[in-house]
Amino acid sequence: MSTLDLNDTYGAMLIGTFFAIFFQGMLSVQAFIYYESFPEDSKKLKSLVAAVWILDFVHLILICQAVYHYLISNWGNDAALSQSTQELDLHLALVGAASILCQAFFLKRVWAFSKHNWILTGVLSIACLVVFALDLVMTIQGRGSASFSVYSSVASEIEVVTMFSLGAGVDLSIALLLVWYLKQGMSSFEKTNFVLTRVIQYTVATGLATSLLALGCVAAYVAKPRGFIFIAMHFSLGRMYTNALLATLNSRRNLRSALQAEIPSCVLVQDGPGFSRSEWMKDSANATYISG
Repeated sequence: MSTLDLNDTYGAMLIGTFFAIFFQGMLSVQAFIYYESFPEDSKKLKSLVAAVWILDFVHLILICQAVYHYLISNWGNDAALSQSTQELDLHLALVGAASILCQAFFLKRVWAFSKHNWILTGVLSIACLVVFALDLVMTIQGRGSASFSVYSSVASEIEVVTMFSLGAGVDLSIALLLVWYLKQGMSSFEKTNFVLTRVIQYTVATGLATSLLALGCVAAYVAKPRGFIFIAMHFSLGRMYTNALLATLNSRRNLRSALQAEIPSCVLVQDGPGFSRSEWMKDSANATYISG
């Protein structure tokens, strides 16, 4: 296996696993804080948090098993090092599942802010489904061909670039739309504007994080399609989404405190992103982000 650069392949995969473990730890802490801080949230929202945590945890087990398979059980076995494993192939589907669940959460907010704009939300939803479908296609292709060469074929190159680029575009679009709608909620209340500014900062940060990582995967793949750097980066993409979701939910604790004097208590405990643009909505920060 003299043609294989271990630094760009299994070395990158090992480092990617370390980062995945770190982000899983962050996610676990955030999940604990969430359940401690928001016991009044709906079962649906609590189930969403549990689902994405479980998906990421199972994903972590699979990639750790794959790394152990290559670097411990079969180290020095050229035939084994050149073959993909079922665990490594399945990681694509798990990342896709966690990502689309988080995207659905943010899309529901776009739906609410846009006054139920079917076209806008529909286009973004279709784009998210396409990305998830490509994750599944790549998983099936990986199982159909045990060799890693499947990822460097012309067809796979189109699929990988499309999957990451479209995903980055969707995330950026969702973030920009939410920022635009939040800007419309600015009022003459200084405290309200302060909170809205903080929400906008959260939105931009989370949207940019997932978009930049997806674009980084594209760059790594185009630069070295036969390397595993893009796979290593992809290990943490799902956790970037889930950490963004939990960060958004947990940020409500500070935002609620800042708005306590301005927004009626009935608004603060409102569950779900649905809302109407009533007078209090025009004069204070939008309850969509405060209520989850």
